[in-house]
Amino acid sequence: MRNKVDYKNRINKDGFLKLENFFDAEEINTLRGFVNKKLKENQNQYFFLTSEGKEKNLLNDPIFFNKIEELLKRITENFGYKIRKKESLYKVLRVVTGKKSKRVSLDYHFDAHLLTLLIPIYIPNKRDSDNGNLIIFKNLRKVSTNILMNILQKLFYQSKLFKLFFINTGLVKSKVLNLKPGNAYIFNGFRTLHTNLNINPRDVRATILVHYYDVFRDSYLVKKNRELRIKKEIKNIEKNKIRS
Repeated sequence: MRNKVDYKNRINKDGFLKLENFFDAEEINTLRGFVNKKLKENQNQYFFLTSEGKEKNLLNDPIFFNKIEELLKRITENFGYKIRKKESLYKVLRVVTGKKSKRVSLDYHFDAHLLTLLIPIYIPNKRDSDNGNLIIFKNLRKVSTNILMNILQKLFYQSKLFKLFFINTGLVKSKVLNLKPGNAYIFNGFRTLHTNLNINPRDVRATILVHYYDVFRDSYLVKKNRELRIKKEIKNIEKNKIRS
């Protein structure tokens, strides 16, 4: 029970929870093998895969993600939420490299799920680079199932105006997490504004984001928006595969 309380308190206090050496060398090698295969298919360009796509792959392997799901369930319950029937993990493999690196970085956003667990797979380690590290602005909003409120909050917090007058001036405090493969990083993705910093286009930043407890699970609008995002990324992958 004590660990559960510590998880909740540390996420609330620090904005995140770092679990050192959560993945062993064999697990990291499995993830890197998966990424390497997909990178080759995408001509070493940016791509994005989800566990809800048509293709079945490592993201759909329940055995590999079992310990993550059990952990996120415990933390969700620790925050006072009851685990609902058919609650499942939403997993995203995101590989930043190549021509789109800058375009897909510094994209400040919230998640639609309560908890986000980040798995670093490949993280650059360069003195002349931001290395794609994670920047968070902890707990800027409350959890709400009001979809209109969610839209208005996103329009405000993810706007250029907020970045100019609050982020760039330091009026809201940020933390930069130096990501390390083998570790896992958990934060309240719904409440915490976050993004990744830039990398050199010649480098590779590969992570899996594991989301749990969909706040808007029954929202038709959110469901359709997610489907459109997946379709957009499928088109991007198709373009990568035909690129000479």
